[in-house]
Amino acid sequence: MTAHALFGIAAGVLSIWAYPIYIADILRGNTKPSRITWWVLTLSNSMIAISYFASGARDTIWIPVSYSVGFFVIALFSVKYGEGGWSRLDIFSVSGVVASALLWYVFNSPEIALLAVVLVEFFGLVPTIAKTYRQPSSESRLAWTIATVASLLNIFAIESWTIAVATYPFYVFITNGLVAYLSSRNRV
Repeated sequence: MTAHALFGIAAGVLSIWAYPIYIADILRGNTKPSRITWWVLTLSNSMIAISYFASGARDTIWIPVSYSVGFFVIALFSVKYGEGGWSRLDIFSVSGVVASALLWYVFNSPEIALLAVVLVEFFGLVPTIAKTYRQPSSESRLAWTIATVASLLNIFAIESWTIAVATYPFYVFITNGLVAYLSSRNRV
């Protein structure tokens, strides 16, 4: 087993640890997940995992796979414990996921689908980023920090330095780091 594979597996395992922490924070009432974010993330990460694998990712595949499962579980919890609804941004995010699937189908290119879904996923994260900026304690600092560290490990798992393979690990590291940073602001 290569060092890249070990980093990828470690990233996937570490990212899984964030979900029980996040769910415990939800159940304690400390975290209020944005409903649309977690449903968009579930849809987009399922597409990312599939298109990412089709694009040649192997050692870095474990984070998108763990995200697909973990995001779905959090999306289910968000129905009862979350906040938000169907704003214009929410509708735009869901439409973007559908448009990405259509782009993949029309162009028969997992790389185009991957890049489109990463962009859509970012728009899906905007409600959580905005909420965390306004209310830092509304997100689990520990869970997002663990996700950030897992994302960093995933960068070390990159073996094939192509745009299709490298884009997602860097994107996830930056967005996880941003939410982790925002959730740690103004805390005593």
